[in-house]
Amino acid sequence: MEEEESRPPLFGLVVLFIGAAFITVGVAFLTFGLYSLMRTGVWPHYPASKMMSEIGLPYPRLGWEGGQRAIDWLLSSSACVVLLIIGATIASLGAWRIARHNRRQRLAAEAAEAATV
Repeated sequence: MEEEESRPPLFGLVVLFIGAAFITVGVAFLTFGLYSLMRTGVWPHYPASKMMSEIGLPYPRLGWEGGQRAIDWLLSSSACVVLLIIGATIASLGAWRIARHNRRQRLAAEAAEAATV
């Protein structure tokens, strides 16, 4: 049982891996953009809304005008930037979850050590 508790939480590792996958795809888009820029002198405009439509996701519609404007702005941004931001956010959540687990373990070990002294 001791060994089971010392391992990082599986959920945190999975979330961290998913975030890393988004970051990897974002870096691939960035690399392609830089290659195209060096080759043709023009940065390819590939908005996140086009990426969403190509993978079959419908364009989100909200009844709230302010929220809709924020979504419109985000989806008109480059897919590279959007993927990197989403990936960094998801990876941060996974890393936070693992750090929280490690902190709890450290505090429990300190409390157990203080109780024996």
